[in-house]
Amino acid sequence: MQWKGSGMMKNKILFPFVLMLAFLLLFGGCFRDDKVFLASDYGVLPENIALENTRNLQKLIDALSVDGGTIYIPAGCYAFCAGGSQTIGEHCIRLRSNVSIVGDGEKTVLTPQGESAYGLDMFYFNDYLDLGEPNYLENCRFEKFVIDASGTSCRNYTSAGKGFMINLMRNCHWVDVTVMGTDATGFGMDCPVDCSVTDCTAAECGKAASVDNGGASGFGIGFGFSNMESIAISNCVAVDNCRFGFFFEHQNRFDQERYSATAPKGFAVTNAKASGNTWNFGGMRALNTVYRNCISKNALEYGYYFADCAECTVDKSTSSQEGVAAFSVITTTERTDLFNGSVTVSHCTVTDPGCCTVLARGYLHKLNLFGNITNQMEIRLQAQIENFTNENNSWNCEG
Repeated sequence: MQWKGSGMMKNKILFPFVLMLAFLLLFGGCFRDDKVFLASDYGVLPENIALENTRNLQKLIDALSVDGGTIYIPAGCYAFCAGGSQTIGEHCIRLRSNVSIVGDGEKTVLTPQGESAYGLDMFYFNDYLDLGEPNYLENCRFEKFVIDASGTSCRNYTSAGKGFMINLMRNCHWVDVTVMGTDATGFGMDCPVDCSVTDCTAAECGKAASVDNGGASGFGIGFGFSNMESIAISNCVAVDNCRFGFFFEHQNRFDQERYSATAPKGFAVTNAKASGNTWNFGGMRALNTVYRNCISKNALEYGYYFADCAECTVDKSTSSQEGVAAFSVITTTERTDLFNGSVTVSHCTVTDPGCCTVLARGYLHKLNLFGNITNQMEIRLQAQIENFTNENNSWNCEG
């Protein structure tokens, strides 16, 4: 097909399409539909007491859940308090499918407040635990705001007390969200299907916990409900959280009957940074997990820590000035267990890792060390390793 007429006519025809494309590129990242609702029009205001904001935002979310929409919360500091109870702990806001929340970047600050018996989550969804119904939170976006939970406290530490506590979610995405000062994990997102987290930060989370407790991390991803599970985490930062910066964990540690899936599509963390956490990156009973192009620094113990994990990889990443070691791989399970230790560390660079570069303990089904460079040549293999690759690392070289 050929154009007929002048070039000016062609430009006139093309111009509206170019204009529409420009609009989508500028605003499409925040608002995926035309149904945008200004939170202040519905009584969510910086000057309100916490109870008012909690009731008004929940009412708006519930109303939008039928047809969907995006709630825009403009710049300001907004107080929230407990708005509902759950099987474990309390929450400010219960999320609904098809409802997104967008703020004005670091200028929009949501502040959950108050003491609770077992922890207060800012945003919550877990029908599977509360009702026994495996419902998914679907088609939600959370963009450009801060959750500052420094005003919360709990009398008893549990897994509650998160910025986000979500179990079973599909097509949910986080962009440019910061969570700080939570009693438990900052971003607690379990059983994700086709989800993503981009340009987000978790800082000083797990303040009510000790390193011996569960959770209490920056980004904690549980899995095991469906083999369709996957999440991509990119360009995120985890700083000074109680336990992990980033970690994955099979939920059959806690409930084998509900969480029996053992072949997830996979989990990827890329271009992430972690420092000052007990373990910066890793997993406990993790499966099909990749850390690539990540930066670990100043972990209190290990830069990358894998306990009872299978098919996990650290690739093209760095580790420096860790408290004990750059990489730790351990198993506590039997040889026939699915989580009997299968980890690859390749093309990584290590500087001043502590006592050693690699520490391996227990029985490992497979340990691959390939193409790594370190200024601390010692590796401690206090393990029985069935399949071992140890090639082209700096400690293999003479001199």
